[in-house]
Amino acid sequence: MDLRQIGASSLVSGPSLREQARQVIRGLIITGQMQPDQLYSVPRLAIDLGVSATPVREALLDLAREGLLEPVRNRGFRVVSLSPGELNDIFAIRLLLEVPVVAEIARARLTPAQTEQLRHLAQATKRAADDGNLIEFLETDRQFHVGLIATLGNKPLADLVETLRDRVRLHGFKNDSTREHIAQSASEHFQLLDALSKQDEAGAVAVMRRHLERSRHVWGEGDRKPHTEDQT
Repeated sequence: MDLRQIGASSLVSGPSLREQARQVIRGLIITGQMQPDQLYSVPRLAIDLGVSATPVREALLDLAREGLLEPVRNRGFRVVSLSPGELNDIFAIRLLLEVPVVAEIARARLTPAQTEQLRHLAQATKRAADDGNLIEFLETDRQFHVGLIATLGNKPLADLVETLRDRVRLHGFKNDSTREHIAQSASEHFQLLDALSKQDEAGAVAVMRRHLERSRHVWGEGDRKPHTEDQT
């Protein structure tokens, strides 16, 4: 695996090499370029990223604490493997959390500054989708959704949703229509913001539910449990 082919060689001294390494490695995991059946060593990843081993080791440990990786003693790290049932369980939790949260945000109403910041992130996801840049899309998409929930001022909730969003992406896309999916997702960000700006609670809830259900089809493995929303 040559990480430099996806821009990893751009890691340079900056605010945090550890954070930069974490973002790149997370991107490799959630796009399926790092596989559960392989071991990844700190020295090898450090060489591919073009940085020292310390920030890479710290980044891997961070991702292990998030549940994306598991350490293998004296050998390296392995991507955590989730069963279809576990994926479905996580999506069920996300529906229980994110849909009511969006309703609460609609009732509370976003401030102009919050709306501007979220629209900026929505525009960033659209640019990434238009360019077919999956890693950049997934990063800006994460920032959008976590930032949206953070408007309520509940950091533990925002952190939990961020972790759940990453975990459902452990296997990479299970669908050939990647570009179509990310284009639709980017469009739905604007639909969601439009509903929230009007305090249209029902509209915002409908967009978020559709957003999550379609994502479940793409990130799941096709062996999905029946779900009440699917039958309506």
